[in-house]
Amino acid sequence: MVTSRFLRGILLIALLALTPFSVADAQESTPSPQPAAHLDLAAAALTPANVPPGFFDDYSEWWVPVGAIDGIIGDAVPPDGLERAYQSFFVSNDSPLVINSFVLEFESPEAAAAGASIVESGLRPPLPDGTTSGPTQDVGPDIAGVPSVLTTVQFDTRVNGGPFVSVVANSFVRDSIVGAVSIESYVDPPADGSPVPEGTPADIDTDAQEQLATSLSTILDERVAAILTGGDPGGLDLTLPDNVLPIQQLVSEDTPVLGGYKAGADLLECRVCGEETALGAFSDTNLGGFARMVSVGPIVEGEPTPPFMGVAVSQYDTPENALAVLDAIRAAPNDLPTAYPVPRGDRTIAADPAIPGADASLAYTAILDPEDPSATADSAGVTFVQGTYLVTIDVQGGLTADQALEIATDLASQQAGCLAASEPCSVVAITLPR
Repeated sequence: MVTSRFLRGILLIALLALTPFSVADAQESTPSPQPAAHLDLAAAALTPANVPPGFFDDYSEWWVPVGAIDGIIGDAVPPDGLERAYQSFFVSNDSPLVINSFVLEFESPEAAAAGASIVESGLRPPLPDGTTSGPTQDVGPDIAGVPSVLTTVQFDTRVNGGPFVSVVANSFVRDSIVGAVSIESYVDPPADGSPVPEGTPADIDTDAQEQLATSLSTILDERVAAILTGGDPGGLDLTLPDNVLPIQQLVSEDTPVLGGYKAGADLLECRVCGEETALGAFSDTNLGGFARMVSVGPIVEGEPTPPFMGVAVSQYDTPENALAVLDAIRAAPNDLPTAYPVPRGDRTIAADPAIPGADASLAYTAILDPEDPSATADSAGVTFVQGTYLVTIDVQGGLTADQALEIATDLASQQAGCLAASEPCSVVAITLPR
């Protein structure tokens, strides 16, 4: 099932990509002041290995600072002491379920306990208007000695052509972290588009939702506990974030950042799109990766605008396999998905860029909205191999192809320097065209 959450995310970014970006007004982008080091919330979140077989990353995971927390909790008032959140999603093309994990960081255990009920405000998927039943809360089972809460809420939007969605969440508080796993179960509207009267029953097994939410919440708690004590939650290369260009410095600290740890298969094929490409043959050789994406354009009517800038770093079992993937991308650049919900556009291979320290590299320009008959190339990317690492830098929308390629090449050179350095990658800087 390709969920409405993914489709709406893609649609939103596609529309934002069409928002005018005035290069004449652009300024030099230097690192923004960043807060002190936080817990690695992305490492605490569920991984593809934690969820049932057949579920995979839908590319919408993000870090959300408290200044933008309405992206999760809507119109609810953020509780005192909430600092930031990380949210991730897993979907299946063969299941009506969406698995959603929340990790919310508070300034203290006391603030976390007082603000834990905010979870219920984050349970509504992106849906048309309709009726809401709930939320209701029940005492859940203890999770490793910590009490849990079960929250149930249902959204019926079938009268407006949307789905019926049942959501069951299990949440807990451990130290300064509120963790939660929600299971969204969708009943699609009639295929002919006819509305369903309000109150029409929907056949959903909420007991199964509760069992899955509780089971996965137990795993989430184990991962949160590991992060809180400086341990390893398992299944990830925790050194990757320090080796990835900190492009979050290009935006204010109140701006959400998309990305996180990635399974190798999701960096090679858009499984939520139902794609099967030649790159999928390399999934077993990809050891996983890490990605970040930001919107660097100005805020227009409260919404981010292009250019969108992203970096994805993955590691392969051998340098030879990394180079083989690069060759496959060169042969079919449109097969490579972006690691975040920004359409890849229509790519054309360009001349190979010179990236100091790289073993091999390629570049492409792209039209972000190829459906627009008047669109010209406004995006570019660079992919390179350095040892066992394969890196992709994308600069999408709001620029000319030459401008985007110049920035992508600059960022790729900085990323190559990060991979060669013995210290964490701590600074990034670019100059946007004037």
